[in-house]
Amino acid sequence: METMTKMNAPGFEMAWQKSVPNVAWGTIALFLGISLGYILTIKAALSGELHYGVATLLLGYFCFASFTVMHDAGHGSIVKIGSKLKPLETWLGWISSVPLLIAPYRAFQRIHDRHHAFTNDPERDPDHFSFGDRWYHVLLNTFFIPVQYHWLMFTKLRHIRVIRETYLSTAIYTVMVFGGLTTLGLSGYGLEVLCFAVIPTLIAVFLLVMFFDFIPHHPQASLDPYHNTRIYPGPLMNVALLGQNYHLIHHLYPRVPWYKYQSLYRDIRPELEAKGAPIEDVLGLMNPGLLDSPNASLVKSSDRAMKRVLKVSSLERTCEGAVSISFALPKGQRLAFKAGQYLVLNKWLDGELQSRCYSICSSPEDTELKVGVRAVSGGLMSHYLNQQLQAGDELVVEGPFGDFVYEPEMQTGISHLILVAGGSGITPILSIIESALTQPRGPRVHLIYANRSPETTMFRERLQELEQNHPQRFKLDIGYSESAESAGAFELLERESLNSLISGNWGEDVFTGESHFYICGPDGLKDSVQAYLCEQSVPESRVSVERFVTSVTEPEGECHEVLVNLADGETYALQVAENQTILEVAKQASVPIPRACEAGSCGTCKCHLEKGVAALPDTASGLSDDEIQQGYTLACQARPRSDLVLSEVHF
Repeated sequence: METMTKMNAPGFEMAWQKSVPNVAWGTIALFLGISLGYILTIKAALSGELHYGVATLLLGYFCFASFTVMHDAGHGSIVKIGSKLKPLETWLGWISSVPLLIAPYRAFQRIHDRHHAFTNDPERDPDHFSFGDRWYHVLLNTFFIPVQYHWLMFTKLRHIRVIRETYLSTAIYTVMVFGGLTTLGLSGYGLEVLCFAVIPTLIAVFLLVMFFDFIPHHPQASLDPYHNTRIYPGPLMNVALLGQNYHLIHHLYPRVPWYKYQSLYRDIRPELEAKGAPIEDVLGLMNPGLLDSPNASLVKSSDRAMKRVLKVSSLERTCEGAVSISFALPKGQRLAFKAGQYLVLNKWLDGELQSRCYSICSSPEDTELKVGVRAVSGGLMSHYLNQQLQAGDELVVEGPFGDFVYEPEMQTGISHLILVAGGSGITPILSIIESALTQPRGPRVHLIYANRSPETTMFRERLQELEQNHPQRFKLDIGYSESAESAGAFELLERESLNSLISGNWGEDVFTGESHFYICGPDGLKDSVQAYLCEQSVPESRVSVERFVTSVTEPEGECHEVLVNLADGETYALQVAENQTILEVAKQASVPIPRACEAGSCGTCKCHLEKGVAALPDTASGLSDDEIQQGYTLACQARPRSDLVLSEVHF
């Protein structure tokens, strides 16, 4: 008998559960209303009681509305998992896709899942498109999104199994829909095909892209779940747009049907406001400034790290094989960070997402946000950033992160900063130096910087400029050794010279004074300097060492065997520790479990727990409590508490 335990206190997170009915009768009623509207409108037009132009406009709105039914079906919002009525949801999805002509239900469902998983990611969100700055750019480009969906299906996304599985149904749909329209056209009903099908579809596509994509997501920059789309509340808009003026609610809780968005918004509004979610004034919709939404443009909200698209404003060669990258921030904004912290840069290269940590080299007081990157031999990401990246390009940037920080307000009693850097380890150290020197009564700063050669010394000219501008507070010692960048070497500084440099520089003993040491560079350098400071009886509390944290979860606790039965008949056996999710181990083992957001919201990795006990966090919005009780789980969230047997769920 399967068992699912739950973790974490929910707060507002579980409010959405009461908004998920067993059967979404409101969506079914909408489907019936659309069907009746089509019948009556076409009948009245054919009998001469309704002008064809008026009929076309009405059918355009009905076509727009039919998308909502298909959309709810695609998210599994009409009938709960496990119900005998579940096939009804699939039929509603397919029938509602027919008026749209170019949106085969199953293909839309699979690609739309990726939109939710990678919202606003310029390389992975299928709905992401640069609409342009002028109204006519937007108008023309609204028709590009459907074309992009089909293009992605057969090109960039063709390696994804759940996408390839839609090819047959897409072909059948296309033949039936366009075959039927062609037959009608050749039978003398060309005008009717144009007025009752083609033009209404164009109207619907325009409305859908504008009110599902462009206005809700603009400026398409934030990837934070509370800021990646917006809300512009209002009862009239709620009726006209079938709830999509509460688009953020849909993205947070995609299992909630359209007619429940408004009430759920009212229930959780305090939480949304506390997180600074973009809630706009509907009366300002015609104001161009609305599209510059301040909240949607925030680079950082409260204590949440930034995760957004940033444009590269400029690149500067800092030395041979290294570059500093400056990012353009929204007008009037700065990123709140601490000197010494780093950002994670993300780029899709060679068919995989590449994520790398790079330290911020500007100070928190600067108006610019910069990172320094040295090209690494065989480094895919560092080579791209050094050789191919150009001003105007976009990157997904996360952060700031890291505890290797200098905080002037927390270190008012510090009289000396002794900084030891090797090679590219200068990047966070430079930020610390710049920040310390901006303090009028800040500490004296001494940098000991090891490099291979003058030509490969990052920021050499900037450091020398700082020394000239602050001769009484900043001392620079740069040395060169061919092994300065190697993992096990710190041959630049013999123990005696290191002792002389550190203790004698200011004419006093900094080992016993109010000083703080910062070390960043190759592991060998860090280990050597730490050992030296330990011999000098420097307390650990006065020594900070930069060490990036790996993103791979190392197994802890008991390991369990997890058997995964995929829909294609293949079975895989995995060894998963209790602190690991099933999906992260499956990815390492190249087990093709369908996945997208990996955050518990999109439901792509949904499985049925046939046997065993697993833990699932309360915050996984891809499943309701009832579905969990029926044994459904998410591979990206479930952690084993015993041996498990899982079966992939396909709808």
